[in-house]
Amino acid sequence: MMLNAQINDACVQRIIDEYGIDVKSTSKVSIRDLKHSTNVFKVHRPDLTDKLFIIDTPQGRKIACHPHIVGDSLRILAFEAALEAGKAMSELAKLSKMDANCIVFENVLRAAPGYELHTAFQAITGRKRLRNVWIRPRYMKPSYRGHDKETSSSLNIVYEDFDELPHNKEIVVLKPDTEATGKTGQISIERLVEKCKEVGSSVRTLILYGFISAPSLKLIDETAKKHGIKLMAFAIENITNLAFNGYDMTLYGVDESYWKATGKIRKLGSTVDIETLKRFLPKFTPGSDQPGDWSNRQTTVHVTKERSEKGEIKTHLQNSIKLVKSLLEISDFKPWQQKIAERELKLLSAEFKNQT
Repeated sequence: MMLNAQINDACVQRIIDEYGIDVKSTSKVSIRDLKHSTNVFKVHRPDLTDKLFIIDTPQGRKIACHPHIVGDSLRILAFEAALEAGKAMSELAKLSKMDANCIVFENVLRAAPGYELHTAFQAITGRKRLRNVWIRPRYMKPSYRGHDKETSSSLNIVYEDFDELPHNKEIVVLKPDTEATGKTGQISIERLVEKCKEVGSSVRTLILYGFISAPSLKLIDETAKKHGIKLMAFAIENITNLAFNGYDMTLYGVDESYWKATGKIRKLGSTVDIETLKRFLPKFTPGSDQPGDWSNRQTTVHVTKERSEKGEIKTHLQNSIKLVKSLLEISDFKPWQQKIAERELKLLSAEFKNQT
């Protein structure tokens, strides 16, 4: 209560101005059967893509604010967020009117299944079997917090399985993933289009879901238009800018990677509805990466259609601890922001010990 009292309207406006947060590009959309706590916003940013939406849920905010949430706790929250997103997608993309055999999930490994969109649609539709294709673009050089041009050029497809693509059909593709630079998205879409041509099919609509940055949307929108594909995107909580390292996706805060590279302060802000921003501020560590190392937040991750391996949860927690400590060092936090960061640091440390 005391913390919330410090974040008055003047404080919110100061943060908006200081970090260049865009709170003027959203309008609320009414969707049937959503929980009262869920909000869907249309994002009016034609420079990114036309059919762009934000899904705001308490579960999405928890995931974005708290990198200490991992494993089963993350899975449950991701599923609950995806249920709400799935309902919005079904209505806005008119999926309920489609032949279910023409709806395909493109699973970009290792991150995509962790968004739980597939299991959410199973629950929504009551269908145990939905079509899936699998692809794993992999950075051949280490890529954690480092998606620069040199690293991106080492992106190769190391595994794919398109056996379930329908033949001679016009399909809708649901693609859950973290879209930072958009490079894995681009290569996955290009390969999907190639495989569709081989079986006489085409992609009518591509639906993105996950944590999504503005630069990735521009690239994927360009790729979709090139192939005559209608793009729809559903971002969790906000549309982020992208940090200097091509990896971190923050609601707002100092770009820690830019400071490490140059010794200078660069401030980042996202596109978000102002009511969502107000709900974030008492919990969010400024500058922290909302998705984190998404694959390594999970207990297990798919490496092929059939094979899974353990996620490196401890590695994610260690990296998150380092990032929060660095942000505490370099950021000019107000006392209330410092309390948020210190609280998350304690929770991260406790979870790290719990994983030992």
